[in-house]
Amino acid sequence: MRRRRSDGQIATQTAGEVLDDVRELVRDQVDALLARLPGASPAVRIKLTRGARSASPWSALVQANFELRGQPVRGQAAGAFFPEAAQSLRRSLAQRLPALAGLEVWRNERPRVAVVEVNGQREIVRRKYCTPVRCTPDQAARTMDLMDYDVHLFVDAETGEDSAIYRIGPTGYRLARLVSTAPPAGPVSVPLTVNVHEVPLLTPEEAVERLDATELPFRFFRSADTNRGSVLYRRYDGHYGLITPAAR
Repeated sequence: MRRRRSDGQIATQTAGEVLDDVRELVRDQVDALLARLPGASPAVRIKLTRGARSASPWSALVQANFELRGQPVRGQAAGAFFPEAAQSLRRSLAQRLPALAGLEVWRNERPRVAVVEVNGQREIVRRKYCTPVRCTPDQAARTMDLMDYDVHLFVDAETGEDSAIYRIGPTGYRLARLVSTAPPAGPVSVPLTVNVHEVPLLTPEEAVERLDATELPFRFFRSADTNRGSVLYRRYDGHYGLITPAAR
């Protein structure tokens, strides 16, 4: 019989209205998957978020954070209800983890976040200040997959430019750098294409206007406020989050 992790090994955080039986169901779903993964850490952090709009198709958000062979891993999924979101998270992790262990090519089968209607104007409701890591596109792609991001902001080791990597199609990746459009000089192990279009210079407010006019999940741009590469992305609640490098 599978041995369940102790309560002390599973830390659960909730936001909004989350019933106790739902919390236990999600804990059991995540625990059942990780118990079959060699190298998964016993400690798991689970976050359950109930959106204010219960009618939204993404009103239940489940996130799990743990370590796999010493590497941090994050999974996130949403649905109309927590059981649906938990099952989606379990499927996503089951698809991703063999690839993260180097056993197969990772296939992006997670549905794109739908454009959720909001009351009034969409706004930037969360700002994240980070210190982008200097690394190769390969390393940035692996970090993006480990953390289940749609886009990852980093500093390209070859050029020193703020850069973003994101997925194109089920298996491909695209690299966008602030200035350079040349392919990386060094070897690249992931199927990679390079953005050849100029990265726009925008204020965050202008980036919001650009993203409002599309159904894209994010926009990489040079911030007119900082002259650094920044990412504006869609949140599950229909509003936006902004990732900006901290001041050097």
